[in-house]
Amino acid sequence: MSVLLLGATGRIGPHVARELVSRGVAVAALVRDPSRAAAVLPAAVALVAGDFHDDTAVQRALEGATSLLLLTPHGPDMAAAQQRLVGWAAKAGARVVKISGTSSAIRADGPDAGRQHWQVEQELAASGLGYVILRPNAFMQTLLPPVAATLQAKGVIRNPLGSAGISLIDCADIGEAAAEVLTDPGHDGTTYVLTGPAAPTYADIAATIEAITGRAVPVADVTPEEMADAARLRGASDWEAGHLAELLTRFRAGASEFVTDDVKRLIGRDPRSVADFVNDHRSDFTAA
Repeated sequence: MSVLLLGATGRIGPHVARELVSRGVAVAALVRDPSRAAAVLPAAVALVAGDFHDDTAVQRALEGATSLLLLTPHGPDMAAAQQRLVGWAAKAGARVVKISGTSSAIRADGPDAGRQHWQVEQELAASGLGYVILRPNAFMQTLLPPVAATLQAKGVIRNPLGSAGISLIDCADIGEAAAEVLTDPGHDGTTYVLTGPAAPTYADIAATIEAITGRAVPVADVTPEEMADAARLRGASDWEAGHLAELLTRFRAGASEFVTDDVKRLIGRDPRSVADFVNDHRSDFTAA
């Protein structure tokens, strides 16, 4: 068995790689910068220099792979890129495990990124390949570090979701779940929706930080559009800022308050909580 990872150096990929290596699986990763990849991936991972936009590099990396982790950045051309990669996987005879986030947005009439994920999922289902789809909800590693940074810089956290909750998931749990389905074809044809153990509101998150650090954590309400404008000021493209506003608007309406037991079904334990994350990164949230 051999697994090829795309997106190996992002928030999820290193967790997948570590779990696969711990299972004794042969792992390769297609990476643009091997020196950077070597710093974040286990030494046992074979690094193949190249870009997923380069068909020759993709074909070379897929040689001998039995499973492919399909994980590429969000963007206006994401679906086209992933559909091309599914085609190369089919020619190589590799199973495909696709990570589609954020789960509540994936539908034919969803926002652009969610609609693109839906399109690729439909193609996978019709491809004849063995495949598994993982649909994680919003990542702790995406939402909580900016919360910590704003708290340290401004003494407050900004809440774009009003009274709605969101079932954040730790990327380590996504990585462990991905390793399970990458190595067991018995999961083929299944879509798993991955969430954390609860759907805390921003007020709940603030209370968790207060309980763990002992500092006061005031919450300031903002709109999704204000968060998107702030992202633009930090250099986000119009597409990225629009994507953020679309997601936050859906979250604010309660679209991501659901909780599933799919993580526990796949990895045999409860998913990590926001309290676990804050405890692990206590210094990031503690007053200087």
